[in-house]
Formats: sequence, structure tokens, C-alpha cells
Amino acid sequence: MIFPRYFLAVLLVLQLNLKAFGENKASTPSTSEEGTEEVCLEANCPQVSSKVQTSEGQENAAELRPGHNEPFGSHRAPEREVETLPYMISPEDFHQHFVSKHRPVLFKGGAKHWPAYTLWEDEYLSQHFGETENLNLATELHPGMKKDVIIPLCLRCAEMYSKSLVTHLYTGTGETSSKLHIDTEEKLLAVLRGARTVLLVSPVHSNDVYADEADQLGVSPIDVEAVDMDKYPRVANVEYLKAEVSEGDLLYVPQMWWRLFRTAPGRQRDVVITWKSKPVRVQAQEQAALWKELKTAGKPERRYSFGQWLAASELWVQNVSSAAPRLTCDLQNSPMSLYSFETMKEDLENFNGPDYLDDERCVFDDQNPKCPCNYAPCLEDDQNPECVRYVMDYCLDFEDRGCVLELPQLLNKLRKPEFEKLARLKQDYVP
Repeated sequence: MIFPRYFLAVLLVLQLNLKAFGENKASTPSTSEEGTEEVCLEANCPQVSSKVQTSEGQENAAELRPGHNEPFGSHRAPEREVETLPYMISPEDFHQHFVSKHRPVLFKGGAKHWPAYTLWEDEYLSQHFGETENLNLATELHPGMKKDVIIPLCLRCAEMYSKSLVTHLYTGTGETSSKLHIDTEEKLLAVLRGARTVLLVSPVHSNDVYADEADQLGVSPIDVEAVDMDKYPRVANVEYLKAEVSEGDLLYVPQMWWRLFRTAPGRQRDVVITWKSKPVRVQAQEQAALWKELKTAGKPERRYSFGQWLAASELWVQNVSSAAPRLTCDLQNSPMSLYSFETMKEDLENFNGPDYLDDERCVFDDQNPKCPCNYAPCLEDDQNPECVRYVMDYCLDFEDRGCVLELPQLLNKLRKPEFEKLARLKQDYVP
């Protein structure tokens, strides 16, 4: 019959499963036995257990200071990668969406169509331009080299600059790191040979990279190869962006942003184009409302704070960027020879004038009788110490856009003793 055979088969399977279960239970420690073996509470515990506990304790202690004695950037993951575009954009879009907002951007392959990208090997440069044997240098681009460099479409608009474009050639042997530093100009980096990793930090974090404790203003005192988190604990607060820049790429780095470059092994060759952006004008009522936020930017620890002014400058840019008018560029498809470069000026002595156009000679409120533009030493030379100290004191009293636009420019790259001397200088400013 079918049913008796079926039940006999089921009983046989059950017996086999019960037997296997019993054997496994006898040979496998229970959960409580495993726990006893892993965590020993007796006096004669095996030595291996204590070693494991010590190792875990060290790891936990290290987690309290992530990035200590490690390269800058090890303290946390990047906030995000720099925005990447696989195509070039118009100068109107570049200015409106990136430059006016201080928003870094990477143009992948943006320089691969340049003649320089294919021609500039060591033999070619030596034959045509007599390139120096020094393998690590930064020099102004040779006039003859400019025929091999195509002005990127995003820069073909004279309305974008308050002064001429400047170009430099950088060469190196690779496996180097720069210091964490700022530049007062906008920068477009074209990598022609080699590759590099770039970390970018907003000026809002200037006090977290200890801008005021630097021997030279604009260069962070932090050792970027082995950050001492005990000495510089606020580095833990620093958020940063990261960009992997390959051969043929173009990277836009906003002015005043902290930047760190790490080059890959091998020959390096870059062309860097820099310019000064025109400041955005806003209405007086908008400026007054903004100033309350600027007063607390960066939480300064001293009366005169370079880090505070850098942070305030960036907050200013972010707050007024929406008021920046869209450019109307007349010249776009133009060769480099039609653009103005500093070394093409016939008389350099006559070129050392204001950074702004005639209608923008004074970026301060010229209706204010105490305006630095009315102060005699500033009329002669805005870099002299009397003028800079006057501007510093003026900016403590007045809500003036010139303070966030000019002070970082005036103070950048000052040595620490020079900055301290400014603070002790006899002042002509009367509150």
C-alpha cells in the first residue's frame, strides 16, 4: 500500500535528522561557552586575551584624534568631490554659476585640444624656448608659448576681470606637496603633464586652519604631511573638497580659498591663468542687513584677525552672489594675442595702478568722511603700513563692503612680525 510506505519514509528521515542534530550539539560549544572563552574573568586568563584588549584600547584612543600625525585630509572624509563637468561652458554661465559664487569646478579634458597638450615635451620646449634645466620652477609664460595655449571658452569675456590676465608655467619632478595656502586671485589650473590631488577649504574655516598664527599670512602653519592634532585641534572642524586632476583637465580654484596640491610621481607641467574678479555692488540696505552676520564670522580670538576677515569676505561673496548681474560678453572666440597681459605693457611703471576700473577706484564708501580713500597715505600707496593700519581700524567701526574686499588683499602674505608691528603702529584714525 502507498500510505504505510510513505509514513515509514517520513519516520526514517526524522530519525536521521535527530541523530545529526545531537552530534552537532555535542561537538559545538554553546553561546555561553563561547562567551566564556572570549571574555575571561578568571585570575589565570590566557595572555592572548589581554593582548586583544590592549590593542582595542589603543585603537579606541586613536579614534579620539583622527588624523593625528597623518597627512592633512586624514581627519575626515571629503565633504564632497569638486563638481566635474565633461564639457566646457560659456563665460556667462561660468561667471554666474561658479566664479560669482566661489564654487570650484573641474573641466575634464578641457585642455586636451590645446597644441601645448601634445607639443610640450622636454625636447620641444628646449629646442624652441630654451627651457631651463631646473626641473622645479614657476615662471611667467614665455610670449612664444602663448600660441600653443588656447584661451578657455569660459574666460573669453573681458567683463569678468578687473585687471589683465596673468599666465605662469609650472614644472616639477612630482611627489611633492604644497603648503596649505591662499591666493588673492581667481585661478584656472591646466594640467598638461602628470596628475595631482587638490584639497580645497572654504575661507569660512580660516580660523580652523590657524590663519592668525602663521609666520606668513595666507600660509597655514599646519604641517600638511603630519598634522599635530594636539597643537592644532580645530583642524578636526575643517571640511574640505577634493579633486583628482588628470592630464588635460582644467580646475577652477576661487580666490581666497585655501588650497593644497599633491603631485603624483613623474614629470609635472602646468599652465596657470589668474585674474582678479570685479566686486559685486549691492544696495546700502542689503549691506546693512548682511553685516550682522559678518561680525561673527569665524569667531575671532583677537582684535585684529586675518582669519576673521577672510571668513567675512567669503560670507560676503556667498550673500551677494545672487545680486551679481549676468555678463554680456561681446568677444568670445578670440585668440590670446587680442587679450591684455601684464608683460605686454610697454611701460610697467605706469601699470602699477588701482586694481579696479576708473569708476571703481574706491571700493569703500566714498560718502563717508572717514573713508580710507580720503586718507592721504592711502592715496599715495594703499600698501604702506599707515594706510593698512588706518583701514584695519576703520573696518572695526564701519559696515563697509571695502573691508571684506580689500583687507584680505592688503594683508595676504604679510610676515607675522609685520602684522604684529601693524597692530602696534601709532594710529591716525580717530573713531
